[in-house]
Amino acid sequence: MKKIVQLTLGVMTALGGFVDLGQIVFTMQAGALFGYALTWTILLGTIAIIIYIEMCGRVAAITKEAVFTVVRSKLGDRLGVVTLGGANLLNLLTCAAELGAIGIVLHVLTGWNERLLIVVGALVLGALVWLLKFQWIERTFGLWGLLMVVFAVAAWHMHPDWGAIAGALVPKAPVQGSHQGLLYGYFAVGIFSAMLMEYEVHFYSSGAIEEKWGENELSENTIVAVSGTALGSLVTCALLVLGALVFLPGGIFPDLLSTTGLPVALPLGRTALLFALLGMLASIGSAAVQTAMCVGYNTCQFYHIKWDKNLPPAEVPTFTISWVATLALATLFALTGIQPLQLVDYSIVLGMVMMPLTYYPILMAAGDQQRMGKHATKRWQHVLGWMFLVLIGIAALLAIPLMVLTHVGQP
Repeated sequence: MKKIVQLTLGVMTALGGFVDLGQIVFTMQAGALFGYALTWTILLGTIAIIIYIEMCGRVAAITKEAVFTVVRSKLGDRLGVVTLGGANLLNLLTCAAELGAIGIVLHVLTGWNERLLIVVGALVLGALVWLLKFQWIERTFGLWGLLMVVFAVAAWHMHPDWGAIAGALVPKAPVQGSHQGLLYGYFAVGIFSAMLMEYEVHFYSSGAIEEKWGENELSENTIVAVSGTALGSLVTCALLVLGALVFLPGGIFPDLLSTTGLPVALPLGRTALLFALLGMLASIGSAAVQTAMCVGYNTCQFYHIKWDKNLPPAEVPTFTISWVATLALATLFALTGIQPLQLVDYSIVLGMVMMPLTYYPILMAAGDQQRMGKHATKRWQHVLGWMFLVLIGIAALLAIPLMVLTHVGQP
């Protein structure tokens, strides 16, 4: 039973990393524009994040080093500081976008003032992180986030063309038309990037150390990486399917977060819509918590400062001040009125540009036989890791040009 409960680390990472604000809207928009055609990007992203999450957990279990300890050792101080600054800026922007989204979802549920609800949401999340130990944070959001499965149930009930979905697992040439082709590329890069957002691996590796994983937990690490990621991938596919079935036939482009829950109500009714909104609230809240905590994790790991969520806040002041300040700044940013979807578009692109600087050190650390011994990455895993790192590099080069040329994904 204990092992089953511990799987919530994978669930939280998947549903707060895969299925955060960016993935919910980005994937449904892709379905609304291109039907099932971009299903292959979900498959690629799923395999890539399983490989790298497993590496992170394995490195943390064997060497007791989380991601930013590895980043400093593999990239050096100067490039490491650039990576730390970019990662923390990305976490701040993402946290602000998620808090703005929380205000929107709570407004839909209650009708209250959106900005007031942003503050209330931030205070509740801050209180949970302050009061709960790490295990209870992951369990609370992990189990609550399971409500997102209602999207998969709704997609199943709408009887999609399974043959067409299977056929879309193989990449095909972009649709005709220069702008449509650029949009296709933009959403392909965006979905792939959203599935590999850096804070997923930052949080996961830090969580492995929080839970004191060792050599005996390596099998658990593999199970968590695969099962949690598979669940996140299932929900992501469901979002794409719902976008294709509900919005594509009417030529509707879902550019509001409040509209993304509506497809669930068509086959399942109002109660399912409520579950969908609550599930979105859990996943978005999980992403806000992860990004705020990751600023503390990253900073302390890079500078070798004591950190541990399970210790009283006063015993780890740098870690505590970092995540509290991030949550506070993100709240102020969200209150400026900037649209969360606009903010998340820019954060995804920034994440894509910074991604090679995170995943290259992980790949090198996991394959370091001197440090990892018999637990170093197997040859076939290392080859796959390099293949995906090349794809990540290509996507990083394309991200900003595609964002500019498509006017941030506008059809």
